Amino acid sequence: MKDERNVLALLLLIYVITFFISLSWGQVKVSLISPTQDELTLLYYRLNRFVTASIVGAVLSCTALTLQTVTRNYLVDSGLLGVNSGAVLGKVLSMFLKVGPSQLFALAGSMIALIATFTLGSLGGSDILRLVVAGVVVNSVLSSAISLISLYLYTSAASVLSWTLGHIRTVNTSELIIMVVSLVLCFVLVSRSKQLDILTLSKEEAMSLGVNYKSEVFLLIAVSALAGSLISSIFGVFSFVGVAAPNMARRIVSGGHLKLFLFSSIIGALLMAVSDVIARTSLAGIEIPTGLVVSFAGAVFYLYFFWSMSRDYSS
Repeated sequence: MKDERNVLALLLLIYVITFFISLSWGQVKVSLISPTQDELTLLYYRLNRFVTASIVGAVLSCTALTLQTVTRNYLVDSGLLGVNSGAVLGKVLSMFLKVGPSQLFALAGSMIALIATFTLGSLGGSDILRLVVAGVVVNSVLSSAISLISLYLYTSAASVLSWTLGHIRTVNTSELIIMVVSLVLCFVLVSRSKQLDILTLSKEEAMSLGVNYKSEVFLLIAVSALAGSLISSIFGVFSFVGVAAPNMARRIVSGGHLKLFLFSSIIGALLMAVSDVIARTSLAGIEIPTGLVVSFAGAVFYLYFFWSMSRDYSS
């Protein structure tokens, strides 16, 4: 318990340091002590991005933690259910048809993909394995459709690629409302922490403890996928944070999902905020997509993850 508190304090300290670095660093350095009017405008922009990155990281981490518990697979996030591919297809369709808003098309694409995954996964019965396989099938079909339509969008290829990689930016009022909704959905997941603890047991044991297994699993997956799709519809696809943060938290926390949610959300927010700072400041005069930094960090994490697994098995 004492070690967990020390780690939590350290994470919060790093988060606060990242906050001040995010405000002061960039293509133009800003003084936090006595900023000018122009610098205050820039500070507001950077504050908006820092808060946005933190919310995105926290939401993706909470949704992935839930899905990993339900599917009993620690390498799962909302993309497994076709949500990310659906969002990309919606965005590409919006560009192809030249209608908008593109965020609405992306959200609709995510919802259609989710419905398709649940419908296909319920054929011939209903269990987690069928749902996972259905998600793989839906992802494959949607990816083919994305590639086909993108052939006709070669003039907008850079825009499609940037959005597919995922990119943190400032948000307007309507997008802020969507983000708040995704946070509310995450609080719904946190409120089911005890049920998630029970779901780590076998299906029979969970049902014997009074959990309505099918309805609980459906609720958790639906809420997680919806929260993830809301984020994807605005910022594009981030494929690493949701996987990494819960796994890092599991190496720190020995306890139930309530603590896992706390540590996962902080780690996810920190990872995304740091990635956004690097994306803004690493190349002079150029801002690279945040998702590109996240993907590079993800490659390093996966190498470490598989190395640690092989070490555990050998011992």
